Amino acid sequence: MKTRKIFNLLIVVLLFSALFSMSACKQTEKIVMGEGDWDSVIIHDQVAKYIIEKGYDVEVEIVAADTAMLIPALRNGDVDFSLEVWAENIVTYYDDVAAGYYDELAVNFDDNAQGIYIPQYLKDELPQLVTVRDLIDPDYVDSYIEMFRDPEDTSKGVIYGGPESWAATAFLNLKMEEYGLDQYFNFKTIDSTAALNTTLAAAYRDENPWIGYNWEPTWIMGIYDMYLLEDDEYSEENFNAGIGAFPSVRVTVAATAGFDARYPEITEFLSNYETSTAITNAALAYMQENEATAEDTAIWFLDEYDSLWSTWVPSDVYDKVKATLN
Repeated sequence: MKTRKIFNLLIVVLLFSALFSMSACKQTEKIVMGEGDWDSVIIHDQVAKYIIEKGYDVEVEIVAADTAMLIPALRNGDVDFSLEVWAENIVTYYDDVAAGYYDELAVNFDDNAQGIYIPQYLKDELPQLVTVRDLIDPDYVDSYIEMFRDPEDTSKGVIYGGPESWAATAFLNLKMEEYGLDQYFNFKTIDSTAALNTTLAAAYRDENPWIGYNWEPTWIMGIYDMYLLEDDEYSEENFNAGIGAFPSVRVTVAATAGFDARYPEITEFLSNYETSTAITNAALAYMQENEATAEDTAIWFLDEYDSLWSTWVPSDVYDKVKATLN
């Protein structure tokens, strides 16, 4: 009898240990997401993290990894996936995908833009100002100089730009010379994105004239209605000389090799992850205007774009995520 009790106790202990081990494995199972140091990817990461953790019961760890770190991490498997890989900005991207170092699962968005902007209220007053080259139209150039007068050099107008170290700044410096804009306008570089946006916000508040470089998606483009001046059609040859528009960039969802075999259901979800610049602008604007965290913005996103993300996941996953939101 005593032997049987000891045996039964041993069985209970073994069963308990097995259950504990299974539970521990489930709790410690996690995937690693690489996150860049810009705002749009932070919001997308929190959206995906919420869906994966609440809908698929898998923990997500987010690790900081700028582009220079992210690509090697995807190649060697230190990072499982990323939601914003700016493909054309990575020299090895297409060769890496072809070689199977990592997989392109989806295009998050590819309608992004950058260039010379003016506020829409100003465009409404200036129907003739459509393209960058229109700035030096002989019939209007004097009025544009007056409108965008450089306070440090009153003989010319001023076009604002980003920091000197940016590739976009180098391109726009070439454009100023190539188009002859530098005869009438100074291109004033500004040390940070925040300072550049401050000049725009100050002008917008009082509906004053402003012209300068910016890009999308950003929170400022989500808050303010801006008009992108048109330019010559992009070509690689002309672009290297400062001519034409900036190309749009494919912003992809990429996963390390073998991720699909380990997590086929999550891979299917990520393969359906598709948004747009306008949606991303809106989310960034919400975060800025409400001083919200990325986590709070993700909740807002899931409420606001229910009809979108519901198409990314099967109905049972949708129901689980929706229940936590409610």
